[in-house]
Amino acid sequence: MRRGLGASVVSALLLALPLVASAAHQTMVLPTLLGEYHLTYDNRKVSEADLKPLVILSPHLAGWNSIAVTPRLERCVVGETEYLDCRDRSVRSPTFLWNARVNLKRGLATLDSLRAMRAPAELDPVVTWLQSSLAFSLWLEETKLEFYQTGDVNVLRRRYGELDPGRGCESALTQVERGAAASSAQYDMLVLPWHNCVNDLFRRRLGDYPIAAWQRFLSKWGIQERFVELLPQASGR
Repeated sequence: MRRGLGASVVSALLLALPLVASAAHQTMVLPTLLGEYHLTYDNRKVSEADLKPLVILSPHLAGWNSIAVTPRLERCVVGETEYLDCRDRSVRSPTFLWNARVNLKRGLATLDSLRAMRAPAELDPVVTWLQSSLAFSLWLEETKLEFYQTGDVNVLRRRYGELDPGRGCESALTQVERGAAASSAQYDMLVLPWHNCVNDLFRRRLGDYPIAAWQRFLSKWGIQERFVELLPQASGR
């Protein structure tokens, strides 16, 4: 296999990796929300360099290290130099717009990398699904940002492909419209019903992650996966 994905995306996810289990078998370890995700592979079948860019396609990476969705506009990570002051993540923060654009830029970069990715044929359904999921997520966050900036509810009525919020999310749009008329409107709270409704409509159309394709990939290349749950130690022990 000869595959590639942006090094910045990969390096952000991987820990100091392979742990040698034998002359041929190695284990790659990635952090998850609840512990660690381990992939053990035979380096006579697949090299570490070939596997690393593909690991992020796994359905078992979720939350802050998932590439199925773009970072939320409000995301701000203390210590990451691209972000400005993370003490206030609200829409009214003077640094909100800057940080929101950082997150949109990151989402777009990941989408560009996915579109340029060369993966084994058995992973084509996975790559296509992730591209669709991420592209929609990026549109969702971009649309919310425009609404925050303009207060124009019509922004939220725009179609996304065949998805028409004006037909499928009328109730949510009415809620937003009523709330936006108030002088003290908090747009980030107002937009939640619309966000949830539109997201639900799209996800139902998209369907579930193609897990069978991922499993075929693991089987073909002799890769085994397992999860290690790391529970926090009780204080004082």
